Amino acid sequence: MTSSMTVHLHVMDLGDAKHRAHALQLLEGDTVGSIHQVDGSSLHRDTLLSALNAFTDENELTELSLDELAGLSGGVGLPEALVSSTILMAMVASASGVFSNSMSAVNQSQIQDSLNAGVNANIEEVRNDLASQFLNSSTGQYAPTTSDLGADFLTTMTDEDSAQDGVQTLLNVGGQQVQRTITADGHTIEISYTHVAEAEQISSTTMISPAAGWLP
Repeated sequence: MTSSMTVHLHVMDLGDAKHRAHALQLLEGDTVGSIHQVDGSSLHRDTLLSALNAFTDENELTELSLDELAGLSGGVGLPEALVSSTILMAMVASASGVFSNSMSAVNQSQIQDSLNAGVNANIEEVRNDLASQFLNSSTGQYAPTTSDLGADFLTTMTDEDSAQDGVQTLLNVGGQQVQRTITADGHTIEISYTHVAEAEQISSTTMISPAAGWLP
């Protein structure tokens, strides 16, 4: 008497939609035998069914928690970990760039505030010096001895660059180099301040000597 036994082996790739559909049909039937993974380990029917059901709405965007991913695949695999690490590094790099730009903007703002404060203080010093020109402190009256008060005022200052017009003075304002230029026009002086590092003008203003009102 001869007996025979027929064994059907189904090798399936769950990454293939057709294979998943076929596997689901087999699971819904009554003739499913044992199920094994590629490494030979046994795979429970319910586990495989859960994995297949996860692909049912594969075209829909669904967020799964780490616990749900672990339940479906037995843990987060190397590809998932690499993708997550790449996304995380991109986010960190982007955040670092924003932080760096923010710090740079804050630093520039602090420098500008320091320059503005220092320049304003120096303007008041020049204004006081101009107001003291030809002033008799005892009587509070002015006694000008020249009809060109602006040019006379410049003679009281040291010119650090005679090659340029007016009187040039290099100031240290908040740790920054600032070039101050004072020119005269009749009884009026014009003051301008330039940030040397940026070659940008910070401020400029004009003043008229109070002694002009005492001229004949």
